Amino acid sequence: MRCLMGKRKNILLILSDQQRWDTVSAYGCNDICKTPHIDELAEEGMKFRNAFTTSAICAPSRASIMTGLYAHRHGVIDNFTDIKEGTPLLGECMRDAGYYCGYAGKWHVSPSREPKECGFCEDSKAFMGYGFPGSRVFPHLRFDQPPDNTPNYYEEYLKEKGFADVDVSHGFLGNNPALQIQEMFCRHEGPLESTIEYFVAQETNRLIEQAKDQDKPFFIWSNFWGPHSPSIVPEPYYSMYDPKSIPEHPSYCETFEDKPYGYYLSEKMWGLGDYGWAGFQEIIARYYGHCTMIDDMVGMIVNKLKETGLYEDTIIIYGADHGDCLGAHKLIEKGAFTFDEIYRVPLVVKGAGTKDNDSLVTLQELMPTLLDVAGVKPPKPVDGESLLPLMNGEKESNGRETIFCEYHNHFYVARQRMVRDLEYQFTFNESERGELYDLKKDPHQLHNVCYDPAYGAIKKKYMDIMSQYMKQTEDPAGVWYHRIKEF
Repeated sequence: MRCLMGKRKNILLILSDQQRWDTVSAYGCNDICKTPHIDELAEEGMKFRNAFTTSAICAPSRASIMTGLYAHRHGVIDNFTDIKEGTPLLGECMRDAGYYCGYAGKWHVSPSREPKECGFCEDSKAFMGYGFPGSRVFPHLRFDQPPDNTPNYYEEYLKEKGFADVDVSHGFLGNNPALQIQEMFCRHEGPLESTIEYFVAQETNRLIEQAKDQDKPFFIWSNFWGPHSPSIVPEPYYSMYDPKSIPEHPSYCETFEDKPYGYYLSEKMWGLGDYGWAGFQEIIARYYGHCTMIDDMVGMIVNKLKETGLYEDTIIIYGADHGDCLGAHKLIEKGAFTFDEIYRVPLVVKGAGTKDNDSLVTLQELMPTLLDVAGVKPPKPVDGESLLPLMNGEKESNGRETIFCEYHNHFYVARQRMVRDLEYQFTFNESERGELYDLKKDPHQLHNVCYDPAYGAIKKKYMDIMSQYMKQTEDPAGVWYHRIKEF
């Protein structure tokens, strides 16, 4: 059995939803948004500088963490499909290894299963993660527990504490009345204690209190709602950042002339294109406030670990399921755009390393990593390898030269596959134009060179790499891909 420092460590995995990697100030790419508590974890521990999700949608990304597999292998290809029966799950493996397993916050892994059916303790209070009380867009979708939408733990918490329901009826919806499909942000009129993020932090701390009385190590997975829209935040976070201080994104000049037509349609669907950069500044400022609020909740959880004497014996991992365009390429949210803004994620570790790492790593490798910490061999198959040798400094690099990512369905329906390294990115769009970006010359992915004869040999190289990934993982999209001769 492989152990750290002679004993098995506790593990706390904290996941935010739709948080761009560059909003964690420890990465040094954003001098506006502040995340001091996460920065402290990075300073005491380490961060991965090139961490990516392999599917930039909520449920597929989370299911990949739970299974260690690509989305087409575990079966959760969108937000409404289930993990394939018989697939080994992280919670089950950790429980069987003797860990106390708790789950708090947004579930969004497999809609027909509850956390207790996936290895977590009976009183793990998860919620599905759609909609808000008072929503005009999703009035039928609330913070309910899957699979049968009862009970609503957040609503129960609000009633128990005497707080009013959250009302988002005045949330920003975009400038096109015909395309008002989702609330973006609004001010939370209640106190911080009535927010969903505070509720998640409190639930996490409750599980920590329960865990300290267990004669076993713990694995707790804490999942925040935000900064996923709608960003419903109270003061001082709502007004914390001046919209006018946010510089225009270098790719906001996007014309979509050489991009898949679906990208252009997605921009029109949201109804934000004519709102101007000033509109995106408003959205980003509230989003940054949401990030800082979550950071304060991380600080609350860390303080609980210190109060209970568990901090030194706990590995803390902070990450996000995917990012958000936030005005990059005049787009918002995530989906069928293989841009760094949504595929690159923060990944900070405290307790198992002190040296930052530049290796290409993926979120699904968290499963074999955490099992490695527990001294357990991961089930087969697993797409990736344990990151623990990188964390412990036993290896400088994992030797990986490329990563493989996929998209199936979310608003814009067109299967995508993407391969990339630190120099180039190639994207297969099943019913659209292909994409190739020279990341050294064009880091903001503005110029699609897929059809530039000067890049013919480069395109062929990455097409071959993608073909190998598809064959190795038995990707069903490979049947279609291998029939296409030219992109």
